[in-house]
Amino acid sequence: MALGIYKQGQGYWIRLMTAVFVGILVLAGAAWGWGQAGAVRIPARTWTYSLVDTQLNNGNASVSGETVVLMGYVGASDDMQEIGRAVIEEFTPDRGSSSTLVIGSFDSDDTRDIAGDAERVVVGNPDSPTMGAAVRSATNTPIFPVQYLQTGVASTILLVGAIFLYWYVGVARRPVEFLIASDGEMKKVNWTSYREVKGSTIVVIVATFLIAGILYLVDMGFSFLFSAIGVLER
Repeated sequence: MALGIYKQGQGYWIRLMTAVFVGILVLAGAAWGWGQAGAVRIPARTWTYSLVDTQLNNGNASVSGETVVLMGYVGASDDMQEIGRAVIEEFTPDRGSSSTLVIGSFDSDDTRDIAGDAERVVVGNPDSPTMGAAVRSATNTPIFPVQYLQTGVASTILLVGAIFLYWYVGVARRPVEFLIASDGEMKKVNWTSYREVKGSTIVVIVATFLIAGILYLVDMGFSFLFSAIGVLER
C-alpha cells in the first residue's frame, strides 16, 4: 500500500482539487526559490578587468603567470593601498593604451571577494613595475553558473512538494479519510439552483437602486429645508 493509492476512487474531486491547490503552492514556492537563489553571490573563479592607461616597460607584453598586485582604497583612506594579490591567467593588449586582464589563484578568499573593488593593477616591483594600469571595469566569472544553483533549489522544492502531495492525498490514512469524509459531506449540500441565484441577484440590484434613490430624495429634502430656514447657504 505504501506505493499505491489508499482507497483509490473515493473522494475523487476533493482529493483532486486539494492536489491542484497544493501543486500551485509548490510551483509558487519553486519560483520563489529560483528568484532567491539568483540573488546568491557565488564565489568567483576569475575576475576579468578592462584596463586603461596600460604601461608596459621594455615592451614586455608577456605577463601571463606572473603575480599581480591589486590596488584600491581601503576604508576612509585617500591613499591607494594593496588589497590583495592574484596570478595573471591571460593578458590581451588592445588598441591604444587599453587592455584586458584575467586573474585567478587569489592569495586569499577575501581578495577573491573584493577583487572587483580594485582601482589599479601592478605587476612586478611597485617602484619599477613590469606593467601598470588603471581598472576601468571588472566582471567576475563564478565557480559555476548561478543557473545551476537556481535549478537545484527549484528542483528540490518541486521534489519535496511532489512527495508531500503524494503522501497527503494518496497514502496517508488520516488525511485521506478526512478528504473522503469532506467529499461525502459536500454531496449532502443542497446547492442553490441557477434560477434562484438569478432571482436573488435581481432582487439585490433592484433593492440597492431603490435604497440609493430614497436616500437621495431624503438628502435633497433636508438640503432644501435647511436652506429655506437659513441654516445652509446655497
